[in-house]
Amino acid sequence: MKYILTERYFYIQFKTEKDRLFLKRADRFAFLNAWRACFTSKIKTCSYALVPGCFGVIIGLNANDAEANEVLFHVSTKVRERFIGVISKTDLEDFVKHARIEELVTEKECVYRAFDLHTMPQRYNVSTDYRSYPFSSYLALATGRPSSLDQKTVWNWFGGRSRFSLFHQAYYGWVQPDVMIGRS
Repeated sequence: MKYILTERYFYIQFKTEKDRLFLKRADRFAFLNAWRACFTSKIKTCSYALVPGCFGVIIGLNANDAEANEVLFHVSTKVRERFIGVISKTDLEDFVKHARIEELVTEKECVYRAFDLHTMPQRYNVSTDYRSYPFSSYLALATGRPSSLDQKTVWNWFGGRSRFSLFHQAYYGWVQPDVMIGRS
């Protein structure tokens, strides 16, 4: 496993205080479709999870000079533009206001943050098994089905597609609700 990444990867989390957003499946589908339409041609989406009130994503950038606060500002601005009218202005501002960003510097950080995203539905008590949750990148990555994700990058972080699956299987029993894995 390599330790230093050659590209820049960021973990971004948007969250609302009262978990009012994305309560309905249709809202989650709409948000993810809009995310794909707005960002996948410009920003590599590596891994994501969307649960009521929270969206976490790992993105990759080719730009060498982008700073984390610039990335967050750009993405937050696009989210505001794209979702105004779809999400109430109050909820949208709350969603963006509580956004946070973290640059991932090593493959190990990327592995644990991706796993953290994939297990989020189970930890938030939205699903009893994160491996079957439809609003996460896990299914597309595990099955290898075509998607807008940067699958090869994620598989490389884990040492290949089969190791991606083995890693998730090995740690499945450790995933408990409200327990954060890979957090420092």
